[in-house]
Amino acid sequence: MKKILLIIIVCFAVFTFSSCINESKNVTRQTFALDTVINITTNKEDSERINEAFTLLREYENVFSRTKPESKLSLLNNGQGELTEDIEKVLSFSLEMSRFTDGAFDVTVAPLVDLWNVKERNTAPTAEEIEIARSKTGYEDVTLSPFSLGGKTIDTGAVAKGYIADKVAESFKDKGVESAVIDLGGNVVLIGEYKVGIRNPFSPDEIFATITVKDKSAVTSGAYQRYFEYEGKRYHHIIDPRTGYPSESGVASATVISPSSMQADALSTSIFILGKDSISLCDNFPDTEALIIMENGEVITTENFEEKYELKK
Repeated sequence: MKKILLIIIVCFAVFTFSSCINESKNVTRQTFALDTVINITTNKEDSERINEAFTLLREYENVFSRTKPESKLSLLNNGQGELTEDIEKVLSFSLEMSRFTDGAFDVTVAPLVDLWNVKERNTAPTAEEIEIARSKTGYEDVTLSPFSLGGKTIDTGAVAKGYIADKVAESFKDKGVESAVIDLGGNVVLIGEYKVGIRNPFSPDEIFATITVKDKSAVTSGAYQRYFEYEGKRYHHIIDPRTGYPSESGVASATVISPSSMQADALSTSIFILGKDSISLCDNFPDTEALIIMENGEVITTENFEEKYELKK
C-alpha cells in the first residue's frame, strides 16, 4: 500500500521542471530513505535545514521501517520492545481509518503486502496462498488499551510517510522556514505556494493537470509504476485487504490535498481501493479535497476542488 514514486511532480524539484527553479534563491537536495527517493527544496538561506531534515528522516526510518529488523516497528511486530509515542499516534489513526472504511484500509495488511511483493514477484500467488495470508489479517484484533497486536503484523506503509512528512514540515516551521517543498517519494508537503503537476496515469511522462497549492500536503495513489504482469494481466501494489488481491475499483489514480499529509496519505489509498463514490470520505476531514481519474477516463473531484486549486488541464 505504499505510494508510487514521483506521482506528484512539483515545480522546484530538480528531477523535473528544473526550469521552474530560481537557482539564485533556492536549493534542492536528494537522498534515499524510507525505501524511496527524497527531495527537499528550501531557500538558500535555509539550506542547512535540509541536512537536519535528512537526519530526522533517518531517525523516523528506524522507528517505522518494516525492512529493518531493529526498527521499533519490527521489534513490536516480533513481540519485543515497547509502543513508542510516534507508533501509537500512527497506529491510533490507522485503526480509525480501518474502522472508518470497514477494512478497505487495514493496518494489518502486512501478510498480503509481503505475499504480493511486486518488487520481486513475476507470477501471481495462488488463491490458497492469498486466503492463508488473508486469515492472518484483521485490524479488529489490534487494541491500544490495553495494547495488543492480537497476533497480527502491522504495516504503516500507507500512512507513516505522511506522518513523517508532517513532522519534517513542523520542524521547518518551528525554525522559521517560510518556503519549502518536502517530497517523500510522492507524499508532498508545501510550505508556501507552488504549482503542482498531477501525472497522467495513462501516460506517466505527461502532466494531466496543474494545480496551485499553498501550505498543504498533496498525495497521489496510483497503480502504474509499481506492478508486474503475469499471463496478460497487470498486478499492482495497492492491495484490497477485503479480497486479498490488488484493488480493482476502476480508479487509475487518486489525489488528495489536505492540511495533514498523514490524512492525505491514508485517504488517497482508501479512495483508490473503495472507488469513486468514496470521494465523499473527504467530507469528514477539514479543508480536504480530492481528484480521481478513473480507468475509463472519467474525472471526479470533490465539490470545491476546482475552485480552491485552479485546476488547469
